[in-house]
Amino acid sequence: MKKGTLLLSKALLTLLLTGCVQNPMLPSHLSNAGAGQKSLVFKTNQSTFISELNNKTTKVERNSFIHEFILKSDMQCQKYLSVPQSKDKPNNASKNELYMSMFDTVSAVFGISYITNTAKTMLSGNGDTQANNQEAYEKALSPEIQRGVEINRARYAKKIQQKEPLPTKKYTITQLQKDMLIYDKQCNEEYGLIEINRALKAMQQNINQPPVDNKPRINIEAIKNKVTKVTKEVEKKEKIIKQKDTNATTKKLPL
Repeated sequence: MKKGTLLLSKALLTLLLTGCVQNPMLPSHLSNAGAGQKSLVFKTNQSTFISELNNKTTKVERNSFIHEFILKSDMQCQKYLSVPQSKDKPNNASKNELYMSMFDTVSAVFGISYITNTAKTMLSGNGDTQANNQEAYEKALSPEIQRGVEINRARYAKKIQQKEPLPTKKYTITQLQKDMLIYDKQCNEEYGLIEINRALKAMQQNINQPPVDNKPRINIEAIKNKVTKVTKEVEKKEKIIKQKDTNATTKKLPL
């Protein structure tokens, strides 16, 4: 019996080390994705939650679950956003449009159309070059994008928490679960870009007015500086690639 138990323990250890068993301590988007990559959709892993929901959940238990869900979902979301996307992910047209809108507003606020027009050209069209350029901007703006996601989710978390005084008949478990799905959905770079665009538009409209509070917000100046830097870098790379192509064509021409 001891020998069988030992063999079973060794087998389980091997499975854990080789990644064949999902680690319940990791968020589902990291456990199921390949090494160094993440899934396209974020979902909070509730396997380690102390609180739980069921048909008999009381108002106090529901509210306790809400607190735990928001806290742990936020922690898992931070990890999710820090993991790079798959290299072979499909081209994201809506994300591309958000970058274009951001470039237009940066140009209007800071008067650097010569930079932003070039940036828009770098993200135009399709193919590997466009995807690589988008990745360069996303990598450089990662802190601001993540901050945008946090601001957006904090706004929705407040909406959920405002429903805590309601009895379970008015704010049911089903309604809470729908809110949880929406909250998970908002752990996405696109929502961060939307928040950046919102902040830029607000700055454009209130350019001479001081902020209404002292809360830490998106660093608009950092966005301008990073857009300028990355645009110059990707433009330089494209010029090198075009020059190499020209040289290769010249060598092939008959003397």
